[in-house]
Amino acid sequence: MDARWRLDLPDGSGGSGGKAPKNPPGFASLREIGGEEAGSSRGARGGSSGAAVDRHAAANTPAVRVKRAYEFAAGQLQSVGMQVFMMYMSGNGVHMMSMMITFNCIYAPAKAILSSGKTFERFDASGAADMTGPRLMFCALQCVCLAMALYKLNTMGLLPTHASDWSAG
Repeated sequence: MDARWRLDLPDGSGGSGGKAPKNPPGFASLREIGGEEAGSSRGARGGSSGAAVDRHAAANTPAVRVKRAYEFAAGQLQSVGMQVFMMYMSGNGVHMMSMMITFNCIYAPAKAILSSGKTFERFDASGAADMTGPRLMFCALQCVCLAMALYKLNTMGLLPTHASDWSAG
């Protein structure tokens, strides 16, 4: 192989006398996060510091899990907004497309509410954090979508809201 295209990189073991490559900008190793100097090491392999491990464990506390669950529940507002926009754009006429969109806007939130237990189980499998608040927020946003779908059915004239809808004559 041509010598112009050969590049010898150090393997990072320190045995060959070469320096290990520097971290890219914006990257922080566990040692740097923990406050330990990059050159010092514990043991033969340069173990990680206790503070870095504690900081990663602190990222998994019940309070952080509840915060993530609230962020997920609030993220459903975008989905509800998209479904409301789709119902608006489909019009009030009784035709196949508007009915499919409207019934999807009834089915999807009902399914999401019924499976909300499994949805929020991933945020706290151990049961240490209280997921009642985020789950209620999630269900409330889904109920808003259900209410908009029922309003759309009413404007399409598909809900029996008058006495004449029930008359047999």
